[in-house]
Amino acid sequence: MGVTIAQATSAVDKMLKGNEYKFSYDQEKNRFQITFNLRKTKLSSCRIYIHIEEQVRDPNLCKCIISYGYASISADSDCMAAIAEYLTRANYGLQIGNFELDHSDGEIRYKVACRVMESLPNNDALEDLIDMPVAMFNRYGNGLLAVSMGMVSAADAIKQAEGE
Repeated sequence: MGVTIAQATSAVDKMLKGNEYKFSYDQEKNRFQITFNLRKTKLSSCRIYIHIEEQVRDPNLCKCIISYGYASISADSDCMAAIAEYLTRANYGLQIGNFELDHSDGEIRYKVACRVMESLPNNDALEDLIDMPVAMFNRYGNGLLAVSMGMVSAADAIKQAEGE
C-alpha cells in the first residue's frame, strides 16, 4: 500500500514535538517551518522547511520528505562562480544532503531527503532533516561569507572550514 501523506506528516510532527522544537505547520502547503540560531558561524540563523512530497500516481501517498535549510546569504553575480566552486567543494564527500545554488537568483540552500514509499523513516533519519542543514551552515557558513566578499578563494575557504 505505502505510507500516506497523513502518516508522514504525523511522524514529522511527532519528532518535532518530541524534541520540543517551536515550529509552525502550513497545512495548505503541507510544510513545516522551524528556525535555529547558528552558533559556530557569523550567519545568524538557519530557517528550515520540511515538505511532505506526494507520489505522482497517488497524491494520498508519500514519495519523500525533504528539508531545505536557508541561511541569510545569497550569491550575487559578482561572486556566483566563486560560490558555486565553494559549494561544489563542500558537497564533495558529503553523505547526507547537499548544498544547492540557484544561478537565477543566487539562493543558497542545504537539502536533505528521506525516501518514503513503503515505510516511514526512523527517528534518526527524521532528525537528520533538521540536524544536517544546521550543522552544514555552521561548518561552511563563515567560508560562504568570506568567499562572497572576495576575501578568500573557494579552495582556501574549504581548507579552513574542513580544518585542513
